[in-house]
Amino acid sequence: MLAFLQRSFAFVAVFCMAFMVQNSIAAENPKDFVQRISTELTTRLVKEREAYKKDPQLLMHIVKENIEPYVDFNSFAKGVMGQFYRQASDKQRADFTKTFKESLIRTYANGLGAYENQKFVVKPYAAGDDPKKAQIDMDIQTNSGTTIPVTYQMILDSNGQWKVRNLILNGINLGLTFRNQFASTVEANRNNLDKAIANFVPTAGEVKK
Repeated sequence: MLAFLQRSFAFVAVFCMAFMVQNSIAAENPKDFVQRISTELTTRLVKEREAYKKDPQLLMHIVKENIEPYVDFNSFAKGVMGQFYRQASDKQRADFTKTFKESLIRTYANGLGAYENQKFVVKPYAAGDDPKKAQIDMDIQTNSGTTIPVTYQMILDSNGQWKVRNLILNGINLGLTFRNQFASTVEANRNNLDKAIANFVPTAGEVKK
């Protein structure tokens, strides 16, 4: 089960990178955007597979180059801190965001190594009432035949770029899961926010096969 979870989160890491854009494309349909960038990314992963299997640092480079600028880590981290965000100082908020970002980037980099030509299908997109928010559903087909549903919750930033704000993997809301984990970490550290921030390591939780 643990191995399945790791592979599942790895696939999410790969397709999370589908939300990267190099120019402002606010007018582009989010579904077309996801489909186009996902295809470009997976093509690159196939092309550079031998190189990054020999050099793990190349995976880190790919993540930093292609993920970090296009995930809204500030909003994501604020949601994960939950009630403790209001109690935290500006420095504690910045430290938490840094710790949270670095942890997820390491997970994404490890996940990329598990990509082996898994297929994906982006489902039809229905716009909501808020043009600055979008929810994209995707099915990822693993090599074992398992289908993993993924929902990407995105926001449009002030520069007209879509950014990932949260992920729902196989019914598990990762933002909510991480929030509960951080609350437990704060409790385990006797409400010492500095220690909780330093010791927090988000994990995806259990994914049913």
